[in-house]
Amino acid sequence: MIKFVVPIVIIFLTVILYGSFLDITPVHFNQDELGFSLNAYSIAKTGYDENGRFLPLYFWHLGVMWSTPIIVYLTSFVLKLFPLTEATVRFASVFIGIMDVVLIFYLAKKLFKKQLYGIIAAALLALTPVHFIHSRLLLDNLYPVPFVLAWLLFLFIFLEQKKLWSLLLSSFFLGLGVHSYHAAKVLMPIYLTMTFLFLIPEIKKKKIIAPLILLAFILPILPLIPWLSQYPDTLTDQVRYTGLYNTNLSPIAGILSLITLENLLQKLGIYVSYFNLSFLFSTSDISLIHSTRTVGVFLLSLLILLPLGMVKIIKELGRRAGLLIITGFFVAPMAPSLVGNQFRVSKELVILPFAILLAVSGIRFLLNFRNKVGKVLAIILLAIIPLQFGLFISTYYGDYRNQSYTWFNYDIPGGLETVIGQSQQKPTDSIYLDNKVHFIDRYWKFYIIKNHSEDLISKTNYFDSQYLDLKSLPTNSLLLYRFDSINSQQSRINLTEKIREPDGFTSFYIYRN
Repeated sequence: MIKFVVPIVIIFLTVILYGSFLDITPVHFNQDELGFSLNAYSIAKTGYDENGRFLPLYFWHLGVMWSTPIIVYLTSFVLKLFPLTEATVRFASVFIGIMDVVLIFYLAKKLFKKQLYGIIAAALLALTPVHFIHSRLLLDNLYPVPFVLAWLLFLFIFLEQKKLWSLLLSSFFLGLGVHSYHAAKVLMPIYLTMTFLFLIPEIKKKKIIAPLILLAFILPILPLIPWLSQYPDTLTDQVRYTGLYNTNLSPIAGILSLITLENLLQKLGIYVSYFNLSFLFSTSDISLIHSTRTVGVFLLSLLILLPLGMVKIIKELGRRAGLLIITGFFVAPMAPSLVGNQFRVSKELVILPFAILLAVSGIRFLLNFRNKVGKVLAIILLAIIPLQFGLFISTYYGDYRNQSYTWFNYDIPGGLETVIGQSQQKPTDSIYLDNKVHFIDRYWKFYIIKNHSEDLISKTNYFDSQYLDLKSLPTNSLLLYRFDSINSQQSRINLTEKIREPDGFTSFYIYRN
């Protein structure tokens, strides 16, 4: 039992850190969180997605694209246990974040041969701002990370124990990870190639290993064959969504357009920008959904620990293991660079396991330094991490709410739940919702389910404020206007509520006729 004490403590602390105040920050409910939630709710209740497909491999998301399945099925499992709310659906991502922290603990413990380094790795990952942020959003950006960690863990178990089952599991998790995120379709085959290169000595001795690795990788991808025969636009839709190439071109012409000299130089420039020091240690992602913009991808201590780890990891872990981890670190930005996304760490979160292992290597070198200077520096660098994370947290629960509400589509939840509340307080014959609110019908569906108010569906109408004739409205009508739809007409009806953002800005107005 003693050997389980540390991981149990790690899980408990991570649950508290990642799972608290999910209804406060993020400030509102992102439309992609909404889309994943509604499909997950439908699967949990009926086994069918919103479009009537039974246990589909991929999900038609918000009526605009095919989305990956793992996030939906994990969320549906959560909704088997808990009611539909913003906080409960986000707990699916909290679970992914916890899995990452536990897996990095076991991986670092195995690689560096001491439980202390597993604990340090777990703490470093748990206190990495981008990992914390994405573990609290129902978005699939983080979902490839546990598959990458499982790949590494079982690969190194195989290297140590020579048990074939662990190697097959390692490759299987890579294949399964293909379904975790769009970028994984690029990255997982690269990791598979890295696996083959890593295992050249073993493959030379036992040639059957190579086809078995490939088979284990392909196995979880096989369901794509019948799926694509029925829905051939699944992959082309993802190409269109990511902007990889112009989908009006044939696949061959599209691929050829990627390898022109001009395009390659442009992608190379984007790739190099992912190692910009300001991006890595000061500002992070350009989107306020994925970053507070007050702290980098990594905390400042890693500015020293990362390069130190790169220099020392080959000596500490051996040439093969060291090169695998260094290569993994530099491979991570390839997918976002390929589609022209600059400064989007949200699309390269697979960099985190490799970065943390490199940082632990740097810490290990300092702690084992022959004089006290190294130990003192290691202690100082480790002490800075929770201090800087504390500053980040104060911003995350404070000013970040003021800065990010526009990125989260304003307080649609507050507006709709106020409409529901007012409809229950007074007789209401009709409800009119401003169709300038993006995905208003999907948001409305979520909040009437959450508030057990399905009877309001038959009373609901959607309007364009330019063409709505207020004189013709039935009595006892409630109207929700977005702030930029307000005009002189509203003086004819009664204002009942203003929905204010954290900084006091009024984003929605509710009227009663």
